[in-house]
Amino acid sequence: MNKPFKFLVIFMSLLLANAQISCDNNDDCEDAICTLVLVRFSVSVTDQNQNPVALDSYEVINLENGENITISLAPTELEEALQFGEYPLIEDDVIGVNRQQQIRFRGFINNQEVISSDYTVSSDCCHVSLVSGNLELTIQQ
Repeated sequence: MNKPFKFLVIFMSLLLANAQISCDNNDDCEDAICTLVLVRFSVSVTDQNQNPVALDSYEVINLENGENITISLAPTELEEALQFGEYPLIEDDVIGVNRQQQIRFRGFINNQEVISSDYTVSSDCCHVSLVSGNLELTIQQ
């Protein structure tokens, strides 16, 4: 292995280790080094035959205060969500930093609620994570 490559490997390893240490759960995020990757969790909605379900609408509600925190989708993203039955639940920067919240996903067809599921999500200085809840939902008809 040549010297410049070894140096690059060592440098990247140290950088990644530092990023991991910097994202520990603490209240001071000023010095956090975070990746530029946007973390998003989505809910997969299928019927009993495992076919994707196109919902007419859906919402994500913060159960603490009733706030609608549904992630807006561009028209092409919405088209893909409907085609594949994959709907965004939560992503980075929605609940703030170093928080844990209870949220609810609700899906509707013909103005009737057809699916509902509760989740616990948390965040550190960098990214959101799923603490509890099932991301694969099946509509019972």
